[in-house]
Amino acid sequence: MTVMVTGIGHVGGYVVRDLLASGQRVVVYGYFGGTGEASDQKLPDLDYLDYLLGGDARDKVTVEIGDITDLRGLTRAMERHGVRKVVHLASLVSAGAEANPPLAVRVNVEGTANVFEAAARLHLDKVVWASTVDVFGDRSIDESGTVTDESPFDPPFIYGAGKVMCEKLATRYCANNELDITGLRLSRVYGFGEHVKLGRGGGSSWLSSLLYEPAVGIGPSIVPFGGRNLDFHYVEDVSAAFLKALDFQDRRGTTYLTHGDLRPMSEAFDFVRALLPDADMTLSMDDIALPPGSSLAWARRYDASRAEREIGIQNRFSMEAGIYRTINANRIYAGLPSISEPDLATAATADTPKAQS
Repeated sequence: MTVMVTGIGHVGGYVVRDLLASGQRVVVYGYFGGTGEASDQKLPDLDYLDYLLGGDARDKVTVEIGDITDLRGLTRAMERHGVRKVVHLASLVSAGAEANPPLAVRVNVEGTANVFEAAARLHLDKVVWASTVDVFGDRSIDESGTVTDESPFDPPFIYGAGKVMCEKLATRYCANNELDITGLRLSRVYGFGEHVKLGRGGGSSWLSSLLYEPAVGIGPSIVPFGGRNLDFHYVEDVSAAFLKALDFQDRRGTTYLTHGDLRPMSEAFDFVRALLPDADMTLSMDDIALPPGSSLAWARRYDASRAEREIGIQNRFSMEAGIYRTINANRIYAGLPSISEPDLATAATADTPKAQS
């Protein structure tokens, strides 16, 4: 089976890695660094993928440098490589969308429509795509303080508003073309590799003060949002959810909420402090100003029971297990020794992962 992955940023790198491990042939499609030039230049996303795959990424996957807004080029690439399924992740996120609305509409809405249209023309078997919890807002929260798949849309920013349109497109393409499309509304994804998103308007650079700077010995580090919760959704759980959805059959075009481990930032700080007792880090109880286009969606409680029930998505990693894995991976990437494995018996939801090597 040949699977195309559009966009190999933070999440996409893990999706490609896991697809290869499952025996799939993978075609990656996009600009891989935002250059738009089909040359031998350095492409940051492919370098990141190369690291995740342990080297020789260009020999393990087929690389198609192209524009997600180019329907003809996208369709030809799918046809040329015999693609049968697609994981669509290419997107302009958060602050980047707010700063350039026309580009956000072209990439996020037109690009997604192109993926659905190409899938319809070629009668593909499956499309799984990334929506976001940012389709919801304050008016989406029910009386129990929870957002569910049935909550009304209330996107506060351009990024979430565009994804609402994409969700509507998915249902109509399924109804009109008998396609099989599944969307996943992603919550706050974290883990090694977030540096790929920084500078693209992801609005997540503040999390590096918790998981990167202390891990590699940069300080002093000020960790914000000490009085808030964070829906810690570990990237390897997110990748596993995409692979699970790729085998799920549903011609309704449904989009499902996902979630992580909703925990206080103070607990995350304390856990990192226990892992790195010499780190120069301080927890701030004062909120900081978020970049334009960012919201506090990551602090809400989400009910992902429908995805768990219908698709079978189950998270493996608690906040502690994911943080430990992330910090060790950041240290190894920086050429530092890994830290000892803590006792996660009371915190992890699965067997504690070993440090990456």
